[in-house]
Amino acid sequence: MHLSEKLRSSFWSLPLLMILSAMAIAHILLLLDDWIDPAGMTGLTWLRLRDPDSARALLSTIASSTITVAGTVFSITVVALTLASNQFGPSLVRNFIRDRRTQASLGIFLATFVYALMIMRSMDTLGEHTSKYDLAVQAALLMALISIGVLIYFIHNVAQSIQVDNITHHINREFHLAIEREYPLSHEYTNGEKFDTGRLDLGSSWVEVPTARGGYVQLVDRQKLIALAQEHDCCLQITCHAGSFLHHWSSIGRIYQAPRDCTTLIAKTQSALRIGPLPTAEQDIVFSVRQLSQIAVRALSPGVNDPYTTYTCIDRLIEGLGTVLQRPQPPNCFCDDKGKLRLITRKLEFSQLLDAALEEICEYSRGNSMVIRQLLKALSQLADVCARDNDTKALCSYLQRLEEDCRIFLKSPSDQAIAEEKIDTIQQKLAKGKAG
Repeated sequence: MHLSEKLRSSFWSLPLLMILSAMAIAHILLLLDDWIDPAGMTGLTWLRLRDPDSARALLSTIASSTITVAGTVFSITVVALTLASNQFGPSLVRNFIRDRRTQASLGIFLATFVYALMIMRSMDTLGEHTSKYDLAVQAALLMALISIGVLIYFIHNVAQSIQVDNITHHINREFHLAIEREYPLSHEYTNGEKFDTGRLDLGSSWVEVPTARGGYVQLVDRQKLIALAQEHDCCLQITCHAGSFLHHWSSIGRIYQAPRDCTTLIAKTQSALRIGPLPTAEQDIVFSVRQLSQIAVRALSPGVNDPYTTYTCIDRLIEGLGTVLQRPQPPNCFCDDKGKLRLITRKLEFSQLLDAALEEICEYSRGNSMVIRQLLKALSQLADVCARDNDTKALCSYLQRLEEDCRIFLKSPSDQAIAEEKIDTIQQKLAKGKAG
């Protein structure tokens, strides 16, 4: 999982793989030309080349044109990254770098260039017999034709990728994939359950586990931690979650019923948490939430002034939050096969997700009656699926803060009345759901 995420985030991983593949294909086709002479077979005489000079000229043209187009593709990509960074925020550049279609487009041009060079180099050493490289040269021509189609597709893809609706769609899809991972429909195979950790009797003595380095928690390997606790017959409590920022003096958790010598256990516990310089979407559900929130906030800035983009982001966020509300709460206490408690993790509460999703939007939309109305409309829909007591309290608390802001910042009495009416309706809906 870690390696695949690093390769996906690397802009050069796929182009490099395609270049190596082109080198291997060039070697294989030259061997086939040498062994079977495909142009001499019945019906394949059209593969025969006229003379070596024509073949070299063709390969030279293919190589020079594809490397020129590769430079153009790279320039267009840089321009797209600049536009994305300025309009949607620097954190969204990651989404463009991870785009496999952009990586493949650059890779096919570089692969065609390298392939043509490999064949030209071999032609100089194979002599003047054109039958030695008929298939290889025809394959270069085929790759050039494919590159033309890829260039058209690349321009179309760039034009699509910088449209805000497509950007929010892709972020929303990543958001829901994170929900499926962290809030699955069933937890029956995890040997875990949701429990109030304040009621657990873990003993009065423990050993603190310091962090190995400062940075963002990118991944918590739960299975490895359970295995470690079982191996050392102890209980591990992890006090941070994916997406948390740790200072170099911070603690990542505690060891209860710790063995006498904890040095090895502490080191292995630290290795079960991956800490890096940037947050990732691998286990951090808030990562995609903040991206959508960032787009919404930037759309409200005076330089952009695009409330409809904010409406779209609010709808996406509410849809994701509603999905979380309809899923069972993820377990935070995990036992081994014998039923003994081995691991206690920290999970995000709904109130934290709600604040991450809407707090900044609420802050920057103060005084904007249209955005407030859209936000209250979305919250009314969210209240339809809010059933758990803690989730209802969190939503009611957020509505109270929103009501205070409306009372202070909305200048029009009619706008205040409409907002208060909508808030009252949502609160009544929540009260009925709680009573039911």
